[in-house]
This record gives sequence, C-alpha cells and structure tokens, in this order.
Amino acid sequence: MPQNPELHIWFQPVNGEALAVRSRDFETLDSGLAALNEALEQGRTLRFGLTGPDDAENGFALVNFANVVAVKVWPEPTKGADDGHYL
Repeated sequence: MPQNPELHIWFQPVNGEALAVRSRDFETLDSGLAALNEALEQGRTLRFGLTGPDDAENGFALVNFANVVAVKVWPEPTKGADDGHYL
C-alpha cells in the first residue's frame, strides 16, 4: 500500500504567530489543496496528524480556518521558499 505524500502546510492566523505542520493526511497534493480550500471557504476546523521526527508520538494540530488568513502548501521534496501553492 503506497504511503501518502508528506505535505508541508503553513498557516497564517488573523492574530498571532504562523504555524507550520507536516502532514500525511492527504492522498495527493491536489486532494490536500481541495480539502484546505474547502475548509477556508467554510471556516471549518481540521485536525492534522504530525509526522516529523521531532513530533510527539500521535501528535496532532487543530486548525480553525475561520481564523486563518493565508495558507501555503508544498510537497516534501520541494524545499524552496518560493515553491508551493498559496490558498
């Protein structure tokens, strides 16, 4: 069974500091973009499992998209700051 790609997701909240997570919650980059766009449009909360080596086992982040003003998503192999998709 193929493993979901690791996506890097950056959130800028209305107030406060930006949050970056790594997630394998989406089957593809396109499905991740679709889910994040939908959450932004509807102001929903999504739960992200954390996958980084420094993350606590079973760690997760809850993001309330009603309080998010910008999102950037890029796949793991793309490390450049100018790469990725802004939503």
